[in-house]
Amino acid sequence: MDGTTTTVVIDVGEDEAGGRIDRFLGHRFYPAYSRSFLTGLIASGEILVNGRSVRPAYRIGIGDRIEAHLAPQTESSPAPEPIPLSILYEDEHILVIDKPSGMVVHPGPGTKSGTLVNALLNHDPAIAKVGIVFRPGIVHRLDANTTGAMVIARTNHARVHLVEQFKTKRVKKEYRALCLGQIPFDSDYIDLAIGKDPHKPDRMRIDPEDGKPSSTFYEVVERFEGATHTKAMPATGRTHQIRVHLAQIGFPIIGDPVYGRQAVAVHKAALQRAREAGEPSVDVRRHMLHAHRLTLDHPVREERVTFESPLPSDMTAVLEFLREHRALPSD
Repeated sequence: MDGTTTTVVIDVGEDEAGGRIDRFLGHRFYPAYSRSFLTGLIASGEILVNGRSVRPAYRIGIGDRIEAHLAPQTESSPAPEPIPLSILYEDEHILVIDKPSGMVVHPGPGTKSGTLVNALLNHDPAIAKVGIVFRPGIVHRLDANTTGAMVIARTNHARVHLVEQFKTKRVKKEYRALCLGQIPFDSDYIDLAIGKDPHKPDRMRIDPEDGKPSSTFYEVVERFEGATHTKAMPATGRTHQIRVHLAQIGFPIIGDPVYGRQAVAVHKAALQRAREAGEPSVDVRRHMLHAHRLTLDHPVREERVTFESPLPSDMTAVLEFLREHRALPSD
């Protein structure tokens, strides 16, 4: 394989019908992909039958159309590492963790250890068999420096159920963001298409022509001089969506070095002047974005459940400073 994702479409014929999809694909793609790897792709929704997710035990029928998105199989599985986890909730089906700042969700180019996946495998080795081998149990992600609530699947049944909820927008997410500037409206929708920045592969940008439809509803929680505490509820799940949308309307997230670079530079300079003058100040070391609340259908009990992560200490410190001084250091 050349390292890129390949899409393969198979129309099931009469001689192929009746068998389990995991066994069928295991024979079809041997030896390029192992059956266990393919089973993980099926369970995670990367392989569809007639446009829908199925279980690995699904028996294929005549005329079924199988669509497989095949990423390169990794040579080795992530290793368990004794990294502490802050757990908000767990049962035999799901695990909800409070992700700290600085933690990458799963191994990738340049990051082979110290990830959330490494910590999860240490907490529950059985998660290694859930979903895709290099990101077992993972059904959604947060940026490395975004904190807050994340749900993890502990079984393949739970993973299929959760992936479907994210696809159909049954999962409701509420973030808290501290933005630079005073947002004028109490609440509003930001409907701006987002696509990759062709000049900077790690960045996204507003792209009305080729971007994917993206919508974020925000609501002001608290206003200060030059800053706003905001709720943000994304209706879609694009990479960096909240950060891109808030920056585009002129209110980047405090501390965001990618989409609020100029504001970060102004804040650092003002912070240094405040320290030199012996004036009150507060340091900001990352973008102030937190996944505060997550609401979904439990994959087995099928009741609506909500999990909440309290604001982390660094965001609380900024808010306490703002409430006391009503403004951040500025020009």
